[in-house]
Amino acid sequence: MTTSFSLSTLYDHYFGEQADPFNPRYDSVPQPVLNSSKGTPYYGYDIRGRQYFLPAVITYELNTPTGVGTDSFSEVKKYTLPYPVISITSKKTIVETTLTERGGSVKELINVQDYDIVIKGFLYNYNNQFPEADVATLLEIFKSPGAVQLQNALTDIFLLHADRKGSDSVVVKDLSFPEVKGIKNVKPYQLTLSSDAIFNLVDIS
Repeated sequence: MTTSFSLSTLYDHYFGEQADPFNPRYDSVPQPVLNSSKGTPYYGYDIRGRQYFLPAVITYELNTPTGVGTDSFSEVKKYTLPYPVISITSKKTIVETTLTERGGSVKELINVQDYDIVIKGFLYNYNNQFPEADVATLLEIFKSPGAVQLQNALTDIFLLHADRKGSDSVVVKDLSFPEVKGIKNVKPYQLTLSSDAIFNLVDIS
């Protein structure tokens, strides 16, 4: 049996908002730019070979027990997130000092806080089966004990700059799978990540 549905409609239903990437508007002349200024591709291809905008790839380390004592071996794996829609937020830490006998206050910028990155999308099995392998992979990524790397043309703008020493490291903070009714081969997912800056500690003793 073939199931027909709209990703845009599903996104609105499960996440409560419209998603422009699922209703793309194309210019009559294709854009020649394929990669961002950081070298990250603007376009990816799904399992059916269809092109989509702003692919997101997570690189993570998987530790697998060898079965001998506490020994394990490490394996670096990559996973392309299916149908990702990404939002990024951050805040400034500002100290406000009230002026004596004067209106207003003096604002002092302390720092820019971490970038919070939310990725929403759908796991989709084209064989009309539950996408079990993709759910298991997202769980592996979530349980990864350290930082993971996120490659995406949008997040690169925020992560790959000098004060972060060019690091695209992020920490996975939350993973959720909203409830689905009536469709067994589609599973919405949501990942919440936070930027993980690299610091050099200097011993001054």
